[in-house]
Amino acid sequence: MKNFSIVRATLLLALIVLLAAGISNLGPIVAKAINIYGPRLTKTEVRVSKVDISLLSGTATLSDFILGSPKGYASPQTIKVRSIYLDVDERSLLGDTVVINRIEVFRPEIFYEKRGGTDNLKTILDGMKSGQKKSEPSASGKTAGKRLLIKDLILREGTMNVVVSGTGGKNVRVNLSELHLKNVSEETAGAVTAEAFAAVLDAIYKQVTSPGLLGTVDRDLKTIGHKAQSAVEKMKGMFEK
Repeated sequence: MKNFSIVRATLLLALIVLLAAGISNLGPIVAKAINIYGPRLTKTEVRVSKVDISLLSGTATLSDFILGSPKGYASPQTIKVRSIYLDVDERSLLGDTVVINRIEVFRPEIFYEKRGGTDNLKTILDGMKSGQKKSEPSASGKTAGKRLLIKDLILREGTMNVVVSGTGGKNVRVNLSELHLKNVSEETAGAVTAEAFAAVLDAIYKQVTSPGLLGTVDRDLKTIGHKAQSAVEKMKGMFEK
């Protein structure tokens, strides 16, 4: 009986060690998955430098997230984020729909660049929507894949850099008001990962292209134009003397 207790204790200790090793390696595994599957989803570079996960509390933190720009755009990235915090309902991990109670995006930096009749954000969104149409539904008629429901999403202290051509590389930088979304994908009882990400990106796109924000950018552009014109006039005056 004593020997059985020793064996059971040894097995329990081994299980704890294996679980601890699995938890410590889960962050790098998730980071690798994002870096591999992200570009397939957005058709651009997607990179996260580090993922910290706590299975006990159901939380995760993504550090230094980058969404690159589509081909043909001057800016190397479209979105850059210092850190993203997620609070997941751990009980939902075993079900068909993963419920994310809260996502907080800290200091997102958005680089907005127009090209022809479109822009870098819209190009990414159009590419993602095109990819979703090509995906085949499962036998039940639903698109295959784990579904997500985001209850609360907040973007704090965001900024937008408008990449302006013809200004010697100068950008117009404006602050973004806090963006707060609730129950993303609730109307479809959860969306597959691509749909959920597209819904968040679409909300960001609507914010950065809102009339009020674009009006601020337009005024700043005129200021840049006046300063550039003033500099040219001063130079012309110097040579005419």
